Amino acid sequence: MIDAFLIYPKLGSMDSMVRDIPLSIIYAAAHSVKRGYNVKAIDLRCENGNWKEKLKSYLDQGVLLAGVSVMTGSPLYYAREISLFIKENYPATKIVWGGPHVTILPQTIQEPFTDFLIRGYGSVSLAELIASLKSNSNYSNIKGLSYKREAGIFHNPRSHEHEMLHYLDIPYHLIDVSSPVYSRSYAGERMFPIFTSIGCPYHCSFCVHPAIYNEINGSKWCPYPEEEVVDHIKYIIKKFAVTHICFIDDTSFVDLERMRRIFEIICSQGVNVTLEFRGARINEIDRMDDAFFHLMIKAGGRFMMVGVESASDHVLKTMQKGITKEQILRVNQKLARFPELKPYYNFIYGTPHERYKDLVETKEAVLKMLSDNPQAYFGFGGDWKPIPGTKMLEVAEREYGFKTPQSLDDWIEIDSSDARAKIVHPWYSARHNNMIKLMQVTSFVIDDKIIKESSTNKTIGFKTLRLLSRLYKPIALFRLKFNFHQMLIEYSFWRIMLKLMPYLTNHNKHE
Repeated sequence: MIDAFLIYPKLGSMDSMVRDIPLSIIYAAAHSVKRGYNVKAIDLRCENGNWKEKLKSYLDQGVLLAGVSVMTGSPLYYAREISLFIKENYPATKIVWGGPHVTILPQTIQEPFTDFLIRGYGSVSLAELIASLKSNSNYSNIKGLSYKREAGIFHNPRSHEHEMLHYLDIPYHLIDVSSPVYSRSYAGERMFPIFTSIGCPYHCSFCVHPAIYNEINGSKWCPYPEEEVVDHIKYIIKKFAVTHICFIDDTSFVDLERMRRIFEIICSQGVNVTLEFRGARINEIDRMDDAFFHLMIKAGGRFMMVGVESASDHVLKTMQKGITKEQILRVNQKLARFPELKPYYNFIYGTPHERYKDLVETKEAVLKMLSDNPQAYFGFGGDWKPIPGTKMLEVAEREYGFKTPQSLDDWIEIDSSDARAKIVHPWYSARHNNMIKLMQVTSFVIDDKIIKESSTNKTIGFKTLRLLSRLYKPIALFRLKFNFHQMLIEYSFWRIMLKLMPYLTNHNKHE
């Protein structure tokens, strides 16, 4: 009998381009494994063939509890599909959903295929739920648990503490984390993600984290000790033979002196590693001096994903980012003096209060940033998502009459790249919508990132992408320069390509 079978569903069309190790289910299993429960896990993004047969191979052994990791948008479609299959064919197996979507929307427990939700941190709660199911005891003391009873639906209070796991207690063995299918770059380079801190101290109005961490007592951001971070890195390098490691914290550079000490320890101990940072903010980079950059590069720092979101001061203010356009341009010029570091600037388009002229202002800033820093990458700007629990969603409802999704189908359809229809919000004009499409589709070519990052990938898919990138770049630059966003047939072509990418690419094939 399997005590807990944890399932990571497909996420959508971008699975063909980016695949991270499913740390959500690995971390969720930590306390259950430590207590000796029989836990299995599967990442359906990496499974070929019939996914139902893959699940059956586990479910036929008898499963007490099946857990599904859930995020808002397209992943909900796959999570529901999985849960319905289990409920219809293995009715004795209880189903629990966990993740940010159910944390903010506990009413998801009303879905007929969910028996439980775990809201907030899940490792301790999952282990206690297994214990309760095995002993047939009540659930009233399990933090963050939502459940059904004849008397109604119950939502236990969430934990008020961050859940910090020591790296030796992380059950990496549940997933083949050494598999080359886990890749974040076009080149297919193996990348291993780790957390060096938990939480976030900022209050961006579009982000769900302020709502999630609101119930945490004390500091909203908790770092792991510097020595433990480096020991974790060394452990991963030795055990899994990888040297490319990504700090996937919500934000890594809150305390620059702490990061300086981490870099110093890496250098003093001769750790050979390439470092990527997912959580880097303009205001944090602005505080870094030349000595800090040199030390970061010496320690292996090579890639920084930077949340810019917009280059319009008007929009940045509504986002509560705490940065300015002038600061963004200054930081980019600073980074240009350190060509070893590649900044990848992320954007969000279509937020409430955003105007057409704000998009044009952001576009002009992007072109200047790429001119000032040839190493910079222009990230694909996602459409604003009405993420439950965010202040920005409240603004959209209050000031624009935005109708927040109610049903699961409505929440599934908010992913613009996978939705059957293009997302158009009440405050969009036609040219606003077209400009967003133009900036999204041109983001793939104007910085040559596909050509640079996929040079070792010899699959037909990436050879085709490199050719298309070279052909389309001059057209893209012309369109952007003159705001020519009419007759944007390439946007439809791009969406078709997203659907075809799983069949055209192979992350494992390199020369």
